Formats: sequence, C-alpha cells, structure tokens
Amino acid sequence: MIRPQRAFTLIELLVVIAIIAILAAILFPVFAQAKAAAKKTAAISNAKQINLGYQMYSTDADDHFPIALYNGTFDASQDSNSTVVSRPYVKSEDLYFDPMDPASKKERENPSGSPAATTEAQRQFNLGTTIDFGINIQFINPIWFPNGVMTPTSVTTTQIARPANTLFAVSSVWDRINGTPKYGGNWELDAPCWTDKNGNDIRPGWAAGQGYWWFNGWAPSQPLAWNVFGGAWPWHNGGKQVVVEFADGHVKAQPIQAISAGCDVKDYSAGYVTDPDKFMWSSTQ
Repeated sequence: MIRPQRAFTLIELLVVIAIIAILAAILFPVFAQAKAAAKKTAAISNAKQINLGYQMYSTDADDHFPIALYNGTFDASQDSNSTVVSRPYVKSEDLYFDPMDPASKKERENPSGSPAATTEAQRQFNLGTTIDFGINIQFINPIWFPNGVMTPTSVTTTQIARPANTLFAVSSVWDRINGTPKYGGNWELDAPCWTDKNGNDIRPGWAAGQGYWWFNGWAPSQPLAWNVFGGAWPWHNGGKQVVVEFADGHVKAQPIQAISAGCDVKDYSAGYVTDPDKFMWSSTQ
C-alpha cells in the first residue's frame, strides 16, 4: 500500500521560522557581547605589553620613562616619540592599537596635522602619534617652557610616589568628526585638573613663569569634541569604559568617570583637585 507523502503545512513552517527568529534574537546579542568582551581582553593584553616595554625602556634609560613627543615638530627627520624609542621593547606595532578602534593603519599613517608618511621613519612616527594608549602628559611627560623654550621631560619611576594608583596611560582618540572618532588614538592626554584648591600648580617641576604645553584640558560641556575627556576615549562596554595603564605596570578597564575621581572637572581644566587620595593623575605627591 502506497502512503501519500505528507508535507509541512504553512502554519508549521511559520512556527519553525518564528522559533528560529526568536533564537537568533536571543543569541546574536550574546555573540556580540562575547566578541566585545574578547576585544576588551585583547586591548588590556596589548596595553600590558606596551606598559612592560616602557618599564624595560626605563631600566635602560636611567630610570626615565620615554618622552611622549620630543620637540613637537611632528616631522620624523627632526622629532621622535615614545612609541618610536620604545620599539625595541615592543616588537609588534599592532599592539599599539585597540581592537575596538575602527581606524585603519592607512588612516593612522596619515593623520590630520602630521606630515605625509612618505618615508618609513615618518610612517612609524605617525603611527606613534596615533597609538590608542595616550600617556599622562601633564604628570608623567610634562613639557615645560623655561624662557620660552619647549623642553619635553619625563619623570623617573622613583619619583612616582604611588605607582599602583598613578595613571600612566589611558585608551585614547586622535580626533572626532561630528562626534565620530577619526585617525586612531592619541599619543598623550590632558589631566582633568592640575591645581589644588588654592590655585597652586601641582605638576612636577613647575616654577612660576615656566608654563606648560597642553591640549586645553577636558571639555565636559562639549560632548562631541575629541577632548571631552582630555583625549581619553571609552572604546569599551558601549562607550562606557577605558583601558588604564598604571605606573607600576598593571592594567585594567574602568568606567570613564573613574579617571576623573578627586577632581572638580571643568572646561579648560579650570577645576581643581578636591581629593588628592582619589586623584589618579598626579605622580609625585
């Protein structure tokens, strides 16, 4: 006896499609979260390797950290930066890039404000200025102007009073166009504050009339500006977390708000340090 073949009914097919759609709606966000978590783990690992390279550099450089930028020309024939001088200790240039930063290497090699990368030296220099982990320039790499002369400096590891609590570098952004990050990260960052409640400058080596080079500080009133957080940028957890390197070598992800703890944040760094124990940027107090 030949039995007639039975096909799925339209209702059964719709039920199966609905179940698949529900499972996809549940699983896709989970996969996306897992992918983002993996990228954050990779960023922390990259930052750890970079920080270790800087620590090794300081061992061979009389205890000094590498200087973020040496003379401010951005021209590799006359200038150098921390990434270039630490390259012997950090072999892969890809370690300098956060996996969540969509900037291509070509963008990084030719960022706005830098000479075109027509030579290998300039290419490496430009990549060094667009590193995704910017150094704490005001307290780790202060640039002074004694007698009007630009004088980049670096504190020593032994000058840092609380290395486990002192912010060395943070994930960063080079620029933003209509709020969208462009050209990669930034070689250095501004602190949210650098004076105490009495108006005294607390940056290392400061003397009356010397002056410092800076990026205009944080801009909390300008949410689309590249320096809304002084150049720091929360690439992770949906724009909520930064990767922070500390002066003792450890690295962790933190909420962007955490790095301004102990500071009354105002535009152009017009605020002041309200709690020195919570303020993570000051290296020599």
